Amino acid sequence: MNLALWKKSFLECRWLLFGCAILMFAVHWLRVWVSSFFSTSDLESMFSFMPELVENLMPVSFSQVASSAGRIAVAYDDPIVLLLVTVWAISRGSDAVSGELNRGTMEMVLAQPVTRLGVLWSQAGVTIGGAAALATIAWLGTSLGLMSVTLEDPVSPRVFIPAALNLFAMTVFIAGLTTMVSSGTNYRSRTIGIVGGFYAVSMIVKIVGRLAPGWKWLTYCSFFTPFEPQPMVSNAATAWTLWTTKASGAIQWGPLAYDSILIGLGLACYLAATAIFCNRDLPAPL
Repeated sequence: MNLALWKKSFLECRWLLFGCAILMFAVHWLRVWVSSFFSTSDLESMFSFMPELVENLMPVSFSQVASSAGRIAVAYDDPIVLLLVTVWAISRGSDAVSGELNRGTMEMVLAQPVTRLGVLWSQAGVTIGGAAALATIAWLGTSLGLMSVTLEDPVSPRVFIPAALNLFAMTVFIAGLTTMVSSGTNYRSRTIGIVGGFYAVSMIVKIVGRLAPGWKWLTYCSFFTPFEPQPMVSNAATAWTLWTTKASGAIQWGPLAYDSILIGLGLACYLAATAIFCNRDLPAPL
């Protein structure tokens, strides 16, 4: 029956995964193609006219964005890419418990010889597997773009693996958070509303912390802070480190620490969801 649960979870989301995968590949391939139309010197000249406030919003400097690798790395936190992984994570996480309860199908599922643990973690396994597939397809889109398009400065596809891993970690966290909220609510719309509000507040908090003088501490209150795919590409020498040392001697978290934080928080949310779902009373279907 566990195999039946996995099959059920996959069949319910296969078209969503297929659509997100096609768009994910297209965005990353097109980013490489569009990048070939610009030269580093042209972009540096254009960025020289932009105010410093705009650069403060960027995770890397203008000179890094202007490079071939930097232009392509922008795709990993492109609004469309963020939308795709967010839609995948929230749609699957909200359907894990509250979606089934909302449709009145949870009672029928649990009437079979299955456990609540099996029901929840089959959903989680398919969701995390889909997150890995989307991150891999994003990297494949970049890689095939680099193979088919000629750039001013050749770039190895391997430098974008840390960015894809960071995208995967971000998706796991959002999915885990949504599943945790879903495990304690009866309505899917309520789950989406709660997570959507938290998502928006976290984004605003990071922007304020980055721009407002004296408010940098706010960035530690946002889950967007460990999501930094662009610096992982621009600083390839430190892309696989847990921490790095600044020129001043201060130690800061490295890319692997960011990924560990996001994945760790995501798995912690899944464990919390398991505890909530396995111990709560479920309402009878209406």
